[in-house]
Amino acid sequence: MRVRFLVGIVGIVFSSYAWAQSAALTKLAVDPSEIILSFDKPVQYKLFALANPERLVIDFQEAHYDISAQPDFTQTPVVDFRHGIQRGVNLRVVFDLKKSIPIKSSITEGKNFQLIIKLPKPANQLASYIKQHKFTVIIDAGHGGKDPGTIGPSQAFEKNITLSIAQDLQDLVNQQPNMKAVLTRKGDYYVGLRQRLMIARKEKGDIFIAIHADAYKDQSAEGASVFGLSLHGASSEAALWLARKENYSELGGIDLNNVSSQDVELRSVLIDLSQTATIGASVQLGNTVIKKLGEITTLHHGVVEQAPFMVLKSPDIPSILVETGFLSNPQEESRLKSKAYQQEVAEALMSGILKFYSQTSVGKGNGDEDEKALSSSVAVSRSRSPGNNISAGYSVER
Repeated sequence: MRVRFLVGIVGIVFSSYAWAQSAALTKLAVDPSEIILSFDKPVQYKLFALANPERLVIDFQEAHYDISAQPDFTQTPVVDFRHGIQRGVNLRVVFDLKKSIPIKSSITEGKNFQLIIKLPKPANQLASYIKQHKFTVIIDAGHGGKDPGTIGPSQAFEKNITLSIAQDLQDLVNQQPNMKAVLTRKGDYYVGLRQRLMIARKEKGDIFIAIHADAYKDQSAEGASVFGLSLHGASSEAALWLARKENYSELGGIDLNNVSSQDVELRSVLIDLSQTATIGASVQLGNTVIKKLGEITTLHHGVVEQAPFMVLKSPDIPSILVETGFLSNPQEESRLKSKAYQQEVAEALMSGILKFYSQTSVGKGNGDEDEKALSSSVAVSRSRSPGNNISAGYSVER
């Protein structure tokens, strides 16, 4: 009898010691967008979903529940919540759900260890966001100021032509009720390439379109081209992002602050995933634009090309560079100087943007109506267009 009593005492002492050494779930914060589980020390966990009924289950190794207040799950997909100890030392937390939801989670490791579970926006919130958000088009007029860009045989400056087309495109974009345009430069002054990317990020650009005019030693070279970022350019930019710790939190759609600062490999994978998706979207945007350009001019290449241009290197903003024609070709120079033709180029770009927009989650279903609306806005723009030639002057490096 005494032996059993001693074994019981040892068991209680061991259990108390294990409890004291295990991680404590000290806070459970809930709001409509996320659930945050805070522990007093790092903990290993496994998160999974179960069906019939729908449940989200999280098993924490060597952990215990240390919260007295009952969390409030109002305005969330959670209908009930429970927890229990398994095998004497492991904590299981179960969230009963109204319906199946996509599971997105992340962790932070600072003073406290936190597991963050992202909740989907309610339909009314998502509709409100889509209604309020204006699709932002960053328009980058190539060159400017001290950088004239290409100078044609009759002294037409690329920097002037690109700015004029950019301004025409800005007018067309801003006539769309669900869009807004932002110019990286509004006059004849120089803007650095990195600064152009910073403007796009600051303005929360949805797409980025750089406008240029081409040149070649053979004056017979002709036609428009569209470029997206090459894989080589993407890999070099990823290396720069990894080297710049201050940029970690800026990557749209991926919160790199939730990744341990030592985990360079994971950061690299996340940046690479973002860039891969962005390059794909850039090619999609480029395809819609080049198709529309082909309706008004010769194409130098009939497909979207890829190159490591600096202005295309935003890892999370679909970006293209449009060569509107060869300024080194006297015939194309003459056309590019024409205000009427500049307007045609802007209209073609706008049509391509609208087509791409109609394929996005925000713009889905609006494409046909927007393209019809474009034809009326074009008439307004043409009625405002001045004479045939632009004044000398504007610039951008690629």
